[in-house]
Amino acid sequence: MASDPQRKQGRPAPDPAIASQRQQPPLPGPTALLGSHPYALRPLLQHVPLAADGENGDIKINCVDYYDGNLYIGTSASELLHFFRIPPDQSEPRGPATFILARRFSPKYTEPAGGFNGSRPGVQQILLLPRVNKACVLCNWTVTFYSLPELSPVFDIQVKNCNWIGGVDLNEGHDGPSDRAPGVTILLSLNRRIQVVRIGDDVRSLRVRQAFRTLPDAKTTDR
Repeated sequence: MASDPQRKQGRPAPDPAIASQRQQPPLPGPTALLGSHPYALRPLLQHVPLAADGENGDIKINCVDYYDGNLYIGTSASELLHFFRIPPDQSEPRGPATFILARRFSPKYTEPAGGFNGSRPGVQQILLLPRVNKACVLCNWTVTFYSLPELSPVFDIQVKNCNWIGGVDLNEGHDGPSDRAPGVTILLSLNRRIQVVRIGDDVRSLRVRQAFRTLPDAKTTDR
């Protein structure tokens, strides 16, 4: 039986190219890629003044949205806060940006004749529509409309008994020329139906779909 040195002498010499490849470090896995910083998470705004008097108490942030340097925060106190972003100093481009409070106001809402059943939820949703420079706000089950970015009231229309707003077609406007009037189509989920609304220079109700049928033995109450 040949010894180990004799067996090694009978093997061909390794290819230098293959040997150099074996010495290279392995490709970075998912964990290693975290260090390459494709993006970074940073605090956007701290110590949000949820109450005008500084006593936040039990006030909570219900919804947040951001567009073109404008930060919008809806609170459980039925208030909407608009902050404007000031970029960091050019000498420190990675430094923190500054946000100043541009406006604080309470969106209009319709209170039922019998009052609310329980506490008011406050500002429930903020739906931004940059294509038409408009915003829809759902506050205490009432939808109101505003212009972007300053949130000035527009249309003078309120849609009450609404539970949800959304349904924006993300492909709209990217499918080529269309005979449809310029605008954005959204959905309003009302108590018993879905309302399709097109928003542009004005608000147009396109159609109403029955959301569900009330069972004969069921009792429902409107807000």
